[in-house]
Amino acid sequence: MDKKLFLKSLNGLESAFGEKLNEDRAKIYWDILKNYSDIEMKKAVVKSIRELKYFPKISEIISVIEGNSEDEAELAWQYFKEKLEDKGGYMSVSFPKYPAVAGVIDALGGWIKIGETLLEEEKWVKKDFIKLYSIMKKRGDHPKELPGIFEIGNSNKGYTEKTMLERYGRRLDGKKVDRKLIKGGYEE
Repeated sequence: MDKKLFLKSLNGLESAFGEKLNEDRAKIYWDILKNYSDIEMKKAVVKSIRELKYFPKISEIISVIEGNSEDEAELAWQYFKEKLEDKGGYMSVSFPKYPAVAGVIDALGGWIKIGETLLEEEKWVKKDFIKLYSIMKKRGDHPKELPGIFEIGNSNKGYTEKTMLERYGRRLDGKKVDRKLIKGGYEE
């Protein structure tokens, strides 16, 4: 964030709420909020002025920028459902947009099980998902990819990535690979 814009934003908050920050307090605000974009800060200032009664604390500005954890959990749930509809339980899956989703799914029994359970008990699965999401996000240690039926089955049969690429033109997780891109059994 541009420091001049940040100071202008703070001045706007000071004027709107009739409170003046001392230099030390302004520096603390800057140190914590400087990694947000100019646009995020502008929106947070406008929203704070509209919705808050008192000069916002740093945590309140962050909440305005990032939204609350339930909002993000709801978006993550929709993202998960899109992935499930797209991949089904057969393909391995990763969640780059919301990495904590992988941790939640793992905690709920894994990619294959949650796909089967969801059809019968979506209401309860969603409730558990929303509860676990913020916990998993804070924990920060999530699997990079969750294996699907193809990958688990192929691994259980003793196939390696190299074998699958050479024999079938597929990766271990079942994804098809153009054989022209494979040299000596490995993908380039």
